[in-house]
Amino acid sequence: MQSFSLTLARYLSSRIVSQIVGAVVAFLRPRLLSPELFGLWTLLRLITQYAIFADLGVRTALRVYYPLYIARQEHSQAHELVMVGILGSLFIDLLLGTLICIVALGWHWNEIERFGILAMALMIPLQGWHHSVFAVLKAQHRFDIIGKTNYLEAVLLFVSTIALLPPFGIYGLFGSLLTTQTLLNIFLTQSGDIKLRWPGHLTRSTLSMIGKGWHIMTLELAMVLVMTTDRFVVSTLLDTTSLGYYGVAIMIVSFLRNVPGTAREILEPRLMAEMADANLTNLLRLHCLQPVLNTAFLMPLLIGPVALATPLAIDWFLPSYEPSVLPTQVLACGVFFLALSIVLRSVIVALGKDRNAAAFIPAVVVTNVALAGAALYFGLGLAGVAFASGASFLMLFLLFWWILRRELAHAPLQDRDQLLWVLPVFAISCVLIALLHLLPINQGFLGTAVRVILFLALFLLLRWLACQRLTLISPLPWEKRGLQAEGQG
Repeated sequence: MQSFSLTLARYLSSRIVSQIVGAVVAFLRPRLLSPELFGLWTLLRLITQYAIFADLGVRTALRVYYPLYIARQEHSQAHELVMVGILGSLFIDLLLGTLICIVALGWHWNEIERFGILAMALMIPLQGWHHSVFAVLKAQHRFDIIGKTNYLEAVLLFVSTIALLPPFGIYGLFGSLLTTQTLLNIFLTQSGDIKLRWPGHLTRSTLSMIGKGWHIMTLELAMVLVMTTDRFVVSTLLDTTSLGYYGVAIMIVSFLRNVPGTAREILEPRLMAEMADANLTNLLRLHCLQPVLNTAFLMPLLIGPVALATPLAIDWFLPSYEPSVLPTQVLACGVFFLALSIVLRSVIVALGKDRNAAAFIPAVVVTNVALAGAALYFGLGLAGVAFASGASFLMLFLLFWWILRRELAHAPLQDRDQLLWVLPVFAISCVLIALLHLLPINQGFLGTAVRVILFLALFLLLRWLACQRLTLISPLPWEKRGLQAEGQG
């Protein structure tokens, strides 16, 4: 059997490759589509993004309770859970897909819109099957198969996009998505050795799993609402062309959102496993205070280069999307607080406070809508919508922090005080980006390189000065090697 570290390394490398290829494909879409069609694509993709939650927590219950049954040697119940999880969620996805097909055929859409909605309706059960099998594989810790699937998805998506998008336009994009997902499902089913058997009392068992998994899934759904509200505001109050411009901002910033999400996917099971043994003080230090502070000092190293390089990247690769520049830069800065919120989310789930958090998040969504609407009313445009999203991410972070206030009171005062650096780090990063952007040098390759290098140098200097006072900051890889060399000397 492969070691855990080797399997983990392969899984992480597959995610990185998948994200890099996905970024290349993502740039091809707006380059070969008009802003209006890319805006329509961005809007239609929301259907599948929200359809992930159509199972109402069935897949979540499968992922959480399967290891428990295995640990108790209750293998028949574990197998029954797999069958109910896959078939129950598939039934729900098919029902939702059918309803969306009825809407597509019975409403007054133009040809492209109707075709796109039907394509998304077909994607729902295909995507649902993918996530169900992934839930089984994650519960069984078979990350080797998941890693291979990530590599295969990257190759299939790239090849099918190159083959279908140039000759068929947006229709080819829909075909690429459906072809990739179908082939992935065939590979997953065969590699995962999924053998289906109709379980007894499927409806009753599915409802039971919904009851077990719903409250865990609700918080994730609520966070997706916060992250996607801006797209609804732009499409409703403006038009699909504006959404196309804003979609490019979302596309460029998306990998910044994926960084803390990938880390959470790896570290959250470890947190849950340590809940039984670790005391609260150590738990908060290792899984809350330290990760939050380290994330606050790491994210600017990604955000700064993205924000400063955006004008050049759009000028080179997407010249017709120039209105996307400022919204991208603003949204990139706002992701800082989303990353911190994702760290706190894991602790909230582990401490059983997910229902409390989910209950307050609708207020964040409403505030986001109000701020975005006000920004458009006062003529701030897409940059104002991006600012509203960033403000909602800040509210989400403060909400999670407030929910954990009683638990955090158990942490030593000197540890809690170090978290006061979070807001100054964000403010300094934003000021640096703004000042470097205003430097009287050109926006070409050389000028952009100078800005990025200056930002990294100044921020690393700030980080080094902070490390002299803050004990919760972990050393960077090259700093670790230096410390080890000093220790050996």
